[in-house]
Amino acid sequence: MDYAQLTSVLLNPPSVKYPVVLPDFFVDHFVVYDSLESLIDELKRLAEQGGGNLLNNKQFIRKGGNAVNTVSALLSLGLSPRLIATTDNYGESLLKALADPSVDLSHVHTDGRLSSTVSIETKYKNRKVNLMISDSGSASEFSFSELTSEDIDIIKGCGLIALVNLNHNLKGADLAHDLFEMIKDTSDALTFMDLGDPSGNPQIVPQHIERVIKRDLLDILSVNENEVGWIAQTLTGDCERWKNMPAKPELWLVGAKLIADETGVRVDFHSPYYSATISGDEVCAVPTFVAESHVVCGAGDAWNAGDIYGTLLALPPQDRLILANAVATLYVSSVSATHPKISDIAEFLESSPLLSVDGTKLLKVQ
Repeated sequence: MDYAQLTSVLLNPPSVKYPVVLPDFFVDHFVVYDSLESLIDELKRLAEQGGGNLLNNKQFIRKGGNAVNTVSALLSLGLSPRLIATTDNYGESLLKALADPSVDLSHVHTDGRLSSTVSIETKYKNRKVNLMISDSGSASEFSFSELTSEDIDIIKGCGLIALVNLNHNLKGADLAHDLFEMIKDTSDALTFMDLGDPSGNPQIVPQHIERVIKRDLLDILSVNENEVGWIAQTLTGDCERWKNMPAKPELWLVGAKLIADETGVRVDFHSPYYSATISGDEVCAVPTFVAESHVVCGAGDAWNAGDIYGTLLALPPQDRLILANAVATLYVSSVSATHPKISDIAEFLESSPLLSVDGTKLLKVQ
């Protein structure tokens, strides 16, 4: 692939309006263990002896939540994103300590409850997996009525508003409907949504489809292979075909196309092997880059940040996907889980990085 035009734009970018991202902040406590099987065996051993201490693992605490991670990645790319989220006073103090000092926290509300996650990063069937145990806190109840007049003002002035991590919020469809309806009535900002994994709250999927996705309120839907399966099940009623989608790569692009056809929204799909964007009859897909993964949690947020910036830059679909893939690749390959800067991305693309062989094969089959 030729990355020269993309690199030129990234190093000399035109001015774009700021994005707004909402509504969650989580404190993430990571536990890193070699394999899921050995972790389960050790936990059973401790339970059988009446309790005890599990050693030989690594742990660390980071800022979390899809909104906060996406904002962090956008900031590293040189944008001035705005974050809207609700936590409590303790959560605000943690966010100030964990976030980049230049992140605008003036729209973080402190009248809620701390959201937190224990994130177990391990291996299962030779694939790195991220298993999250979450207390949703205020992320479970964020509503349109919580937005202040100051929040509304920055929303109306933005170029794109991203609503993410809605799987925690049982009233998320109402939030999305009311927020996006206001935007369509008062602004020319684009609307972007990433539901997150709905397996814990599958009832949210039909709610979002009927209240938001099918009502011309949403411009861009970002999904991974798991989310494609849940949405396709709801749209078709065929649960058998679309269940367990991570094990059915031959259906990933088929499902993403189905969603775009049935809803009329632009579907931006990302997977470990390739990414794609579908808008109307136009489909563009590119393999991901080869990378040694050091972190799993937050990869989708990094990809979304690249996708959002590429959208604001009005990049051609292929260049937008390449940018999103590069942001995610450099993030997951960073030992310190650091989001890349534009100079890092330009250097990476100039190094002629290898493309996923699996992704290339899958796309040839398509």
